[in-house]
Amino acid sequence: MGRKKKKASKPWCWYCNREFDDEKILVQHQKAKHFKCHICHKKLYTGPGLSIHCMQVHKESIDKVPNSLPNRSNIEIEIYGMEGIPPDDIREHERQKNGNGGGGGG
Repeated sequence: MGRKKKKASKPWCWYCNREFDDEKILVQHQKAKHFKCHICHKKLYTGPGLSIHCMQVHKESIDKVPNSLPNRSNIEIEIYGMEGIPPDDIREHERQKNGNGGGGGG
């Protein structure tokens, strides 16, 4: 019997809301899906890093993070793995995950 222990929440991608078993896998995902240069396919570590790379190397400006949700495409927010996510968004994600205030079935 007993209560279900509250598991530490899984790492998740701020840009697309996908969950991962490990933060290292999350970082690989971000580099491959959200921080990859569309011109030379170099994988960068952050949105601002990608923006600077494109400007300096290719003289091209990018204004949003590729493959991201519409409200999560800000290229200027520096997020690496789970670091840099706005605290309000972390709380909101926890609320939705725990079934308080969403139509999710998981």
